[in-house]
Amino acid sequence: MNNSQRTFARNAGSLIVAQVITWTISLILMIFVPRYLGAANMGKLSLASSIWAILAILVTFGTDILLTKEIARNPEKTSEFVFSSMLVRSMMYLVGLGVVTVYVNIVQYPSDTIQVIYIIGISIFINQIAGSFLAALQGLERMEFFSISDVTAKAVTSFTIIALLLLGYGVKTIAYVYSLGALISLSIQFFGLRRLHPLSFRIRWSQVVWMFKAGFPYLMVSVFLVLYIQVDIIILSLILSEESIGWYGVADTLFSTLLFIPTVFITALFPVLSRMFTDGSDKLIRLLQKSFDLLLLVSIPIGLGVLVVSGPFVVLLYGEDFANSGPILAVLGIVIILTYQNVLIGRYFISIDRQNIWTVVMAVATLATIPLDLIFVPWCEARFGNGAIGGAISFVFTEGGMLIVGLLLLPRRTFGWQNVWVAARALLAGGVMAVVAWQLRHAFILIPIVAGGLTYLIMILLLRVVPKEDWTLLRSMGQSLLARFRKPKSELPA
Repeated sequence: MNNSQRTFARNAGSLIVAQVITWTISLILMIFVPRYLGAANMGKLSLASSIWAILAILVTFGTDILLTKEIARNPEKTSEFVFSSMLVRSMMYLVGLGVVTVYVNIVQYPSDTIQVIYIIGISIFINQIAGSFLAALQGLERMEFFSISDVTAKAVTSFTIIALLLLGYGVKTIAYVYSLGALISLSIQFFGLRRLHPLSFRIRWSQVVWMFKAGFPYLMVSVFLVLYIQVDIIILSLILSEESIGWYGVADTLFSTLLFIPTVFITALFPVLSRMFTDGSDKLIRLLQKSFDLLLLVSIPIGLGVLVVSGPFVVLLYGEDFANSGPILAVLGIVIILTYQNVLIGRYFISIDRQNIWTVVMAVATLATIPLDLIFVPWCEARFGNGAIGGAISFVFTEGGMLIVGLLLLPRRTFGWQNVWVAARALLAGGVMAVVAWQLRHAFILIPIVAGGLTYLIMILLLRVVPKEDWTLLRSMGQSLLARFRKPKSELPA
């Protein structure tokens, strides 16, 4: 493997291990929290998280993407970038806090809901400071420190929450615990970055001003991305009950958890794409093609699998009280397939400094979500007694439209008939898998999952969907990952 492949394999390996561990921990947490808090209190947490997820983008002000790109290209400026970003985020947090105060007083949420919103805001501030260190680590392509911090923070947070729930504490106490996890993450990322690069706290106001200007285009990308993702819950909160928001929140949490694969992949890939573009590498398009094929191969079985087993899966995890989350998650299974590709296309445009194009796409999708929600949410409430399904249906339309537009905006001949042939065979394999899993859907849930997974793998092998060179790359990544675990501590990277 060349240096870029080795770096990508190392980062992807670290992130995959971390994500598998945190996914397992999060799954345990997802089983406990809804059962003990109930749908109404889950609605409060989902609403608070959505409000702050939107405002966190204002606080970040695009500096996460900006830092990763600039540090990947100019690693010697790491220290000044990081501390300038921290100052920008602190200033914008005060603005965001003011926006929250005005909003909750206008909408007049219940007092306990407002308290949860403010409590979640504390953890958001800590995470924003930690985000500066995370962006720097990503730009330096040393994601093992993030992996350690993510696993540690999630483990401490999850088991603390479970203990408090068993002791009878309520939603406000649980909201406070998220700040503990944020502090742990901040500490580990800070010390990890300090080991890699000398950090000196020095504020250059010209750098801060530049960061506001340079970060604005990325802010727009992020604003529309988060508005697009979170606007459904905001609209649901104005139309439906907190119980319905809880149903949607549970399905959305499971959906978001299943996005860990493109998150890991793009986190490791983004600095490589940015560097290749700067170097003028002719391998950039080839890397994009291979990445698209790989994400499609992974997203199809996950998305169609979720579509088939969502109902019994949700009931198994949360009980009959959350049975209405099943149909929501089933629709989101289709969204998974589309989203995997859109994440890649969006990051590609950003890596080649064409983020304004994707900003327009995200803006149109966000604006389209609102009327789609206003149509589908009341219709699903009247038709199925579950208006939250309408929010998921809206995502199918917007994600599908984004994918079509994104493909049309790519340079001509970015994708060829070879990519179409891969997609056709992968969809055929996924269709056969879905039929097999559907026939077994009434059995214990592991049976359709295992049978479907084996069917998909056999079909992929029979149809020869994955070229030999891709199997070689995947095998090399696995070997690189195993090698990291076999190293004695003295040989681990500093």
